[in-house]
Amino acid sequence: MADKPTGSGATASDDTQLDDSRPRSGRSSSRVGTQLGRYVLGDVLGQGAMATVFRAQDAQLGRAVAIKVMNLAIAARSDASERFRREAQAVAALKHPGIVEIHDFAAASGEDPAYIVVELIDGPTLGTLLETHRGRVLPEVAALIAAPIAEALAVAHGRGIVHRDVKPDNVMIERTGSTSRVVITDFGVAHVTGLETMTATGALVGSPAYMSPEQARGNDVGPAADIWALGVLLYQMTTGALPFPGKDVLSVIAALARGTFRRPGQIAATVGTEFEPIILRCLKVEPELRYRNAGELAVDLRRFARDAGFGDEPANAFRRYLDAPEDFEAELRPRIADRSVENARRHVRRGELARALTELGRATAYMPHHPAAATLLRSISSHRRWTRIAIVTLGLVAGAGLIVLGKPLLSRPPPPPPAQVAQARPPRPMVVPQKAEPVPLPPPVAVEAPRRQRPTRKVVPAPDPAPAPTPVVAAAVPAAAPPPVPAPPPAVAEPKTSKVTLRSQYGYCDPALDGEPRQGTTVVYPNVKPGKHTVYCFEGSNKVEVGEIEVGDRPDRPIERTVVRRADGQLRLSAPR
Repeated sequence: MADKPTGSGATASDDTQLDDSRPRSGRSSSRVGTQLGRYVLGDVLGQGAMATVFRAQDAQLGRAVAIKVMNLAIAARSDASERFRREAQAVAALKHPGIVEIHDFAAASGEDPAYIVVELIDGPTLGTLLETHRGRVLPEVAALIAAPIAEALAVAHGRGIVHRDVKPDNVMIERTGSTSRVVITDFGVAHVTGLETMTATGALVGSPAYMSPEQARGNDVGPAADIWALGVLLYQMTTGALPFPGKDVLSVIAALARGTFRRPGQIAATVGTEFEPIILRCLKVEPELRYRNAGELAVDLRRFARDAGFGDEPANAFRRYLDAPEDFEAELRPRIADRSVENARRHVRRGELARALTELGRATAYMPHHPAAATLLRSISSHRRWTRIAIVTLGLVAGAGLIVLGKPLLSRPPPPPPAQVAQARPPRPMVVPQKAEPVPLPPPVAVEAPRRQRPTRKVVPAPDPAPAPTPVVAAAVPAAAPPPVPAPPPAVAEPKTSKVTLRSQYGYCDPALDGEPRQGTTVVYPNVKPGKHTVYCFEGSNKVEVGEIEVGDRPDRPIERTVVRRADGQLRLSAPR
């Protein structure tokens, strides 16, 4: 991969293949001070796999230029010279302030390699700018940067040229007088419609993290691929993360194949309901569902910047940001927060409380201690609390009414219809005698009659009678006794667990317990064992420890904690309730 140039009109990362083990020229520094054609080479501005970019002086016109010299180790490839020539032709056909201007081109001759002469852009790349601003910028600033890129791509697409490698290192920032200029460079992997593809069979051209799905599959690409890449750039500028990250090319392509990613508003609350749809439309998997052309995207970006209060001076506004970023944001943040609070009030009047809370989250993301936002938030919370109380009260009253009114009905069931009385009465239980052994009957016994004044009669004595057996209604044949069941082993007492709920205020980060992976801004752990547990939070690609929680042995007491951002910008765990 290419090193990041500090300032030039062309970057050296023009041939980003899947394999980064290709040879690099070892004679780059030895060319400093030598003359190539009419140009005297100066310092090295950037070096990549295919070419090295030098600062140079035009001996005839006396102006500083940037020269992109093909590396000798690459010149031997059969397609390298043709691709180099094609880049010069592609850039020369484009005229736009957002596209680097080409001055000259020379094919390889003798011992001199091929080279391209372009205008010298005195400024950093967008990648360097993001690194100096904690990896991300506010959406309003991102719109100021991306709008001229979209306009430049619209011009290229109108000439049948697709860039195919839009990324931060191919975007340069230049300060000119009291204004600024955003320039897209490096059309070295551009595909000109109607020309034969110059890549090797099966090779992917472009940076994997910014590739569109159709580009990653190796299919033919059109302008929609550049719109996708610009959507990835907008996502990265506003969240500090990539929608499809990966440690290597294969993992990035696998993430692209899945096609799922976190919404930017879930990572950064500053990405509101107006800017997020712009990003999501660029990142549609189906090319036909994205913006129809880069010009439409530029219109939406300009409208967003205009609504933020920049009016018709976006270049001057971006220049003020470059000169004093902190002062620029100090002026911008209250204005955006006030606008978000007004939007929240409008949603409250419409009964759209969820959208109102989203706008308030954005307002507090811009200004954590915004007084109007805090007041409206308390009002919404009170309204929702009284609504819940009213619903519970009505439910209790309704339930009590059902009990009072329904008690006579429950105590006296309604009589069944006459035709069903006979069926309603339960039949008498029938005892079915089982087959039993016959019981012998005792011999007849003469019962002595009560004594009367009558002549006595001789009674024949009878043998002692056997005791009368108890009548048997149903006798069952005794079954064999079941084998004894062994006693179960003593149960081991399971440790009591508790339910732990972790939240992130306004979606600052993704909380996680101990070594668990990130799952979102709100995560519930239903069975947490007693003891101390560490709470982390994923902010972009960083995992930050924010505090500890103590889980007791009372599972009936769930734990709810919230990760908040303090005034000093640090993420910390809120105090227990």
